[in-house]
Amino acid sequence: MALFSCQNDKNIDLLSLTEEQKVAKTKELTYERGFHYQASTIRQSYTDSLILLNPKNAEYYQGKSIAHSKIGDYHIAIPLLEKAMELDPRETLYYTAWLMTDLYKDYERALIYLNQFDDYTPNKTDYAWGENVNFLKGEVLQGLDRHDEAISEFTKVINNEGDYTKALVFVYRGISYMHMKKHTKALQDFNEAIVLFDKSSMAYYYKGLTLLEMGDHKMAIDAIKQSRTLIKQGYKESDPYKEVYNEIYLMQVEDKLKEIQDKS
Repeated sequence: MALFSCQNDKNIDLLSLTEEQKVAKTKELTYERGFHYQASTIRQSYTDSLILLNPKNAEYYQGKSIAHSKIGDYHIAIPLLEKAMELDPRETLYYTAWLMTDLYKDYERALIYLNQFDDYTPNKTDYAWGENVNFLKGEVLQGLDRHDEAISEFTKVINNEGDYTKALVFVYRGISYMHMKKHTKALQDFNEAIVLFDKSSMAYYYKGLTLLEMGDHKMAIDAIKQSRTLIKQGYKESDPYKEVYNEIYLMQVEDKLKEIQDKS
């Protein structure tokens, strides 16, 4: 028997309700669920009841998975997402394609999902969970060491977004140029990122690494020192739920400075 219970309600057999009653109960539970934070057991119980009432609603499975993803219960989150994708792949991929890229960092699967999502609307710039799909593809391809393709995706972002392009896009494209030993192009991108956001500790750090590879130790040290200063001032790409792609850390920067200075 499928029962729902709450503080102000007696046990109800949800599956015995008429269709009209199920619609009314869905509205009631959705409203009451909104008073509880995402990861709370009470909210999860409300979501479980909503799934019982609406077993073909992909949104509920996806919503339940989000909390589990954030706390690291991936063995629960992924089956829920797979169920949501089975029910409504187009809408679910809006979230899942981003999730596999930025949280799970499952790049092989992420690329499949990103391409699938992008193919729904060809010749149109798509966004997955608010992020440009070409930007996410660039991250994934870079993570797979497919730097030529990554550069192509980041370039699409720059061409499509023009003056609204984020500094981070230039940083990431510069990193791929750096890996390909195209140092001049890498420096151009890092400098462009700094023009757009002069507090980018990441841009200064990778600029320093590029200068180091070019043999300019003095300029490399200056750039990496500036990165260190900015990180100490709080200017650092970070996220409370996940490691930011290409994220840099104060200890990492200080270790690199010491390494360079010891060799000088």
